[in-house]
Amino acid sequence: MSPVEIAILSGAAFCTSALTAVVGAGGGTALIAIMLQVMSPAAAIPVHGAVQLASNTTRVWLLWRHMSWPIIFRFAAALPLGVWLGLALFQGLPTAVIQIMIGCFVLISLGARQIGTWRESDVPLWAFVPIGFVTGALNMVVGVIAPVLGVLIIRKDLSKEAIVGTLGFFGFLGNLLKIAGFAMVGFSFTAYGPTMLCMIPAAIIGTRVGRAVLSKMDETYFLIAFRVVLVVLALKLILVDGLSQLIG
Repeated sequence: MSPVEIAILSGAAFCTSALTAVVGAGGGTALIAIMLQVMSPAAAIPVHGAVQLASNTTRVWLLWRHMSWPIIFRFAAALPLGVWLGLALFQGLPTAVIQIMIGCFVLISLGARQIGTWRESDVPLWAFVPIGFVTGALNMVVGVIAPVLGVLIIRKDLSKEAIVGTLGFFGFLGNLLKIAGFAMVGFSFTAYGPTMLCMIPAAIIGTRVGRAVLSKMDETYFLIAFRVVLVVLALKLILVDGLSQLIG
């Protein structure tokens, strides 16, 4: 890759990591969209996983005390099995169709949670076991599934720091297993060493900047911004990533 392309991707890593640290989601999806402009999907998804792992690790370190461990332990239980299934079965499926389905799920879930009894209900803790399994599988195909997890993690008993930190741990586990999975099937991360050496520090710095902004953000405004970001990501998955590819 050229120095200009590496510089652009490094700047994108900084900005998108800061965004994710503030509102919990959105940065990873934006980053992979930018990476796909200069890299093939076969390279962008694993390299994106390595960069996001650095960003998520930093977020985990900064928000360690705020995380919801009961949710995390259940989420992690079946995640490796989902990663294996994603590698074994899902690599040949049309990515555009999966992205449309994810986008529709996010919009339906957000809408349903504003109606009647759904407004006051949280996802039961046991449900995060199958959620982890499905997450592991989809993460190997789409590369980013934070919009789905973002909808499910909104709970009355979690603060804004807990939401961002728990999502960060989800990303940490998912990207760690993603990297291991792609390494097992022969992807060479060293071929993109210079790119990652520039993007990873930028992502770490961006996460620290975003964490500082999050601590000063009002809880009500955070939830509004969080939901707006999820809607935008869902529409992007449906219209830009999904339908445009199928039609084009």
